[in-house]
Amino acid sequence: MDERPDEKKETAGSGSFLAKLYRPGPLVFLFAVAIGGLLWFGYHLATEETPPPEVVTRPEPVPAAPKIYEEETSTIEDKVKEVDLAIIEAMRRLGLNLADLELLDVELRHKDGQGYHYQVLRIPETRDAAAFLTALKERLAEREPEALLSDNGTAEAAVSVGALPTHRLLLRTVPFVLPRPEKKGPQLAVVIDDIGENTTVLEGLVRLDFPVTLAVWPNASHTDESVALAKSSGHDLIVHFPMEPQGYPKYNPGDDALFITMTDAQVRARVAQNLARVPGAIGVNNHMGSRFTENGPGMRAALDEFRQRGLFFLDSLTTPHSVGRKVARELGVPFYERDIFLDNVKDVNAIILQLKKAENVARKQGRAIAIGHPYPATLAGLREWAASRNTAVRLVPLSQMKPE
Repeated sequence: MDERPDEKKETAGSGSFLAKLYRPGPLVFLFAVAIGGLLWFGYHLATEETPPPEVVTRPEPVPAAPKIYEEETSTIEDKVKEVDLAIIEAMRRLGLNLADLELLDVELRHKDGQGYHYQVLRIPETRDAAAFLTALKERLAEREPEALLSDNGTAEAAVSVGALPTHRLLLRTVPFVLPRPEKKGPQLAVVIDDIGENTTVLEGLVRLDFPVTLAVWPNASHTDESVALAKSSGHDLIVHFPMEPQGYPKYNPGDDALFITMTDAQVRARVAQNLARVPGAIGVNNHMGSRFTENGPGMRAALDEFRQRGLFFLDSLTTPHSVGRKVARELGVPFYERDIFLDNVKDVNAIILQLKKAENVARKQGRAIAIGHPYPATLAGLREWAASRNTAVRLVPLSQMKPE
């Protein structure tokens, strides 16, 4: 059937429109418009300013204040140790073998109630002793300005601190006779304080081939673990009891310490609380405590509690005015007193020298007690010293040493 005239007319009109659209001219125009639009869009994206990224300002972290484990002291003995380190540093500068430094004699002396160790040292022989003395003067000026070095040429020298003789230095090999104790078998006990924080060093300490006495903090980070390790290794275990220092609160022994403001009942309660954290302990020594150990009433209450629990007291002697010996004698508490601090100067060779001092003290008076801390340098010093120590001095647990 034929299409209607109007349909033919419409079809013809559409075809005419498409024919016009597909002519080259319109197609080029449309293509140009499309390309132009794309170029404009691209240019707009390229030139549009990107807003700066949002800056998030975070507050700088505030570093935690370093924890102070030991109270600062300024005694004659501290000055003596600075001289010790100056001697070691002068030897290093000249390339002298530190293992050849000989401690010939040590004598405990007292000045104004303070104990210190007068020493006789044999310096390894060198072709240029004058150079050693010059180096020593320089190191003393930096480490201990009060120290004065005097010499009588290149054979012998002496060091004084504040006009107090502290060291005799033999620069040439000369005969020297060391006094011997009347009793045979001098004893040395090494006590390590502050056990409970550094378990890595503790593991090294219990593997030493000689006994050490371990003083554990009641409320350290690893008290339980440290107590278990001390017991399983068979070492003497004592409580390192925090007590108030002179510099409190700058030097803070912790909230679990004994303070001079406490009543007798509070002291006894604190003692019971801390001792419960270290089961199996056989004694107690003080952590810090330069103020509390001078306080008669407080010490009397504390030591009476120690006595009732069958514990001895080792006075770390952080003050020359401690009443520990007097109160212990009055109450009948087994009592010990520290002779040497090993590691106020955390230098391996300085620690070895302190250990040699302890040996010498033991040989002269028959016994000595040395206290150190769980520093890597202390462990290294103990290991090195043990390899060449004087075997005439018996290393014993504190429990095998007779109380004073």
